[in-house]
Amino acid sequence: MKKFVAMIMVAVMCCFMLTSCGDSKYVGAWKSDTEETGMTMTITLEKDHTAKMALGNFESGDEDKIEWEVKDKKIILKDGTGEDDSTIEFDIVDSKTLSTTDIESGKTVNFKKQ
Repeated sequence: MKKFVAMIMVAVMCCFMLTSCGDSKYVGAWKSDTEETGMTMTITLEKDHTAKMALGNFESGDEDKIEWEVKDKKIILKDGTGEDDSTIEFDIVDSKTLSTTDIESGKTVNFKKQ
């Protein structure tokens, strides 16, 4: 669980950059299934290709530059500052569901569009 939380914290520092047309269907808030993680995670994808993340009571701030892009049926979160080359990939299941795998437990975590 600690590694999973660390992965999410790294994601807070990561950025998304949108490169495909039709991105508007992914804009908005995505909320995780709490059963898999034990706490709620929310990702908000903005039209300007930036994102906000919240894990429990912790929320990313304006100083955290997160960008997103759609590539190969995945939404990829990246650090927009160039200081961190880590990424988190979310598989696009359908227009209302994203999924990613917890590195530590190997469990699939689904995010539903709100």
